[in-house]
Amino acid sequence: MKASIIKQLAGAMGGQVFFLLTNMLFFMLAAKNLSAESFAAWGLYQMLIALIDGIRQGLIHNGLTRFLLQQPEQEGRIMGSALGIHLGFIALIYPILLILSGPLAAFFQMPTLSILLPFSVLSLLGLGSIQTYFNLLFAKNKSRSYFKATVAYLIISALGMAFLLISNQVSLISLLLLQSGSAMLVLLLGFFEKGWIRIQFPSSGWLVKMLQFGKHVAGTNALSLLFQKADLLMIAYFLGAEEVALFLVAGKVLQYVELPLSAISPWIYPRIAAASRSNQPTHLNLEYSRSILLLFVLLLPGGLVTMLFTETIIEWISSGSYSNAVPLVLILVAASFAKPWGRVFGMSLDAFGKPNVNFQMLALSLVINVILNASLIPIWGLTGAVIATGSSVILTVFIGQLRLKKYLPIVGTIQRFRLLFNSIFNQLNKKSHELNFR
Repeated sequence: MKASIIKQLAGAMGGQVFFLLTNMLFFMLAAKNLSAESFAAWGLYQMLIALIDGIRQGLIHNGLTRFLLQQPEQEGRIMGSALGIHLGFIALIYPILLILSGPLAAFFQMPTLSILLPFSVLSLLGLGSIQTYFNLLFAKNKSRSYFKATVAYLIISALGMAFLLISNQVSLISLLLLQSGSAMLVLLLGFFEKGWIRIQFPSSGWLVKMLQFGKHVAGTNALSLLFQKADLLMIAYFLGAEEVALFLVAGKVLQYVELPLSAISPWIYPRIAAASRSNQPTHLNLEYSRSILLLFVLLLPGGLVTMLFTETIIEWISSGSYSNAVPLVLILVAASFAKPWGRVFGMSLDAFGKPNVNFQMLALSLVINVILNASLIPIWGLTGAVIATGSSVILTVFIGQLRLKKYLPIVGTIQRFRLLFNSIFNQLNKKSHELNFR
């Protein structure tokens, strides 16, 4: 049993490493081969796509996992309904993006956005669909397939990047086409694995259930992404392309520091969801505490290494011209150590069927973030933006811990620590006994 859990964890972590490594290669290619203005436009475009796709994921992902666990016999209808929402959302949002492409380019003073946004349908179909595919693999406990899919995505993308470099054809459009095309090709390869999922025509009942559950998660995702990107949007508005490019580099370093949060969270969520349905408070409290401890322990080494070698890392992923991003990275990484508590709290609220509370918490954090950014950017520029973001992260986590008992059957911190310590001690004692017996 434990060996199986370790394999699942390794598959989840390893797969996310390969997926983010692929994204990092795209980032490095853009940072090293495009002008600061083009690179800033690329980053802003990716941010807008991530925001839109975060809403789409919210409508589908957590509800899909939850309903598949609750009613596996309805898998075909659930899957068909999720696929219908996925494609319907893209069909509805693309015309809006086309209409807004010109105004957005004018608002951020980045004309290149009007050229990139017409290609957004490819990004949503490619990157959006592959994210749903990965989520489904987690829901079905197919971490090995997830690992293989991310390796395939890395290999296909790396071969395409090598071709672009050799042929001297690195551009915004070629990078976008390669990124979307690689994702679609991996999806096609995934369909060769037959029999692991059933898809039937959508049913109105499941469509309504998924949308009712997903609307709060979608809102939470949107607010979470706005919270993460509010500083980028405000930097783009108040400052300029060079400052946006610097902040993109700092944000990319932070993304890899926070790899454990993004890699392990999809694996943790089904376990918390199962614990929430067990009606065993001790089981839930242990799972809650283990999840926080696991995320923090995995986050700590990368965070400390990054803080020690920030300048070297920045030069490696971009160039020496972005060395001014060093203090930005240090502030953001220090604040990220509070995120395991916030991440597990949010997942637990969704698992208990309370996504509306999660939505309210993110709305509060977004308001705090915007107010702090609007106050500090005019005074301290980029440094003010990251101080605002780091402060809002810590404040939101603190408020969440104060409201914990109101929404979840979770005991106090000291009691949870005792439960976790006793559990670890008992396991170590059991292992020691087994070794002595042998």
